[in-house]
Amino acid sequence: MINKFINQHILDLKKYDPVDSDKKLAEEFGLKEKDIIRLNANENPYGPWAGIKDSFSKIKFNVYPDSNQDLLRESLSKYTGLDKNQIVAGSGADEMIECIFKIFCNKNDALIDVQPTFGMYSFLADSIGMKVVPFERDLDWTININKLKEEIDINSAKVIFLASPNNPTGNSLSNEDLEEILKMDILVVVDETYFEFYGSTAAEMIKDYENLIILRSFSKWAGIAGLRIGYMLANSEVIDNVFKVKQPYNINVVAEKAAILTLENRIGMQPNIEKILSGKKEFIEFVNNLDNVYAFSSDANFILCKFPKNGGKFIFNKLAREGIFVRSFSNENLKDCLRFTIGTAGQMKKVKEVLKATY
Repeated sequence: MINKFINQHILDLKKYDPVDSDKKLAEEFGLKEKDIIRLNANENPYGPWAGIKDSFSKIKFNVYPDSNQDLLRESLSKYTGLDKNQIVAGSGADEMIECIFKIFCNKNDALIDVQPTFGMYSFLADSIGMKVVPFERDLDWTININKLKEEIDINSAKVIFLASPNNPTGNSLSNEDLEEILKMDILVVVDETYFEFYGSTAAEMIKDYENLIILRSFSKWAGIAGLRIGYMLANSEVIDNVFKVKQPYNINVVAEKAAILTLENRIGMQPNIEKILSGKKEFIEFVNNLDNVYAFSSDANFILCKFPKNGGKFIFNKLAREGIFVRSFSNENLKDCLRFTIGTAGQMKKVKEVLKATY
């Protein structure tokens, strides 16, 4: 009976497919939780800045967070070079994506979904009844900008999300190609979740393009994915409207403190980022020396690898039996691909041993 009250597009909505918990993975594969190696969520295996936990004793847990995020936004302003009024933080970049849909989009508006990419864009668009228009990347995962512009025009698209570096393919969008799209009558959201591993940004273009929004996260590089914190960079008018629709106390006091301390001590985080980038380079070379296996170039902290026909599922299960979990995909164009987060040297050594024994 209750279904008659629920919007039809919600009844038709498929649940988002997140990574499973260690507990669930351990139960499914007959493992101990302590033996699980998580290389499936692009988390930083080294964790946060070492001094974060020591600061928690000074936090006032009985007091609501600052809904205006003053200290956090001031810290982010120093980090990004943008004015404080061009910044707002959220419970992960996911909340910022949801705010974008609340502010700009209506049911039946068109979203161009440049696939393969982060599934949250189309998931949240579906959740409000938007028309999701798939647009396939080329075989090397680049985007045919002229064809994309045609698709935007044909569908009178309202918004497009462009992850750079893109998840799960790892390649990035040039500012020249981005500018071609920004010149069109469409809201362009550039997801820079993996910015700290790549180092290139479109943030300076915000001053020239009111239709540009940039998203970033602390989940990947900063090692605090469990605290759920990300942020948006945009012109001040967009930010003002985000403050209208976001939950007033959306950043909890622990996440706020951790983010500020991470930014203040980011130089101390750099050695771990360098370890990840070095490990990525070594893993690409290793994979490309295996028979009939190919590693795509990546500007992020993960590698997408293509295996022989039906090899992806086989390797996924073989790794899983050893306690190593990577990301597999149901998309047809990613059928034989697996995404490997770059872990510690010890974790990657175990991955290499399993793969070497197979190929």
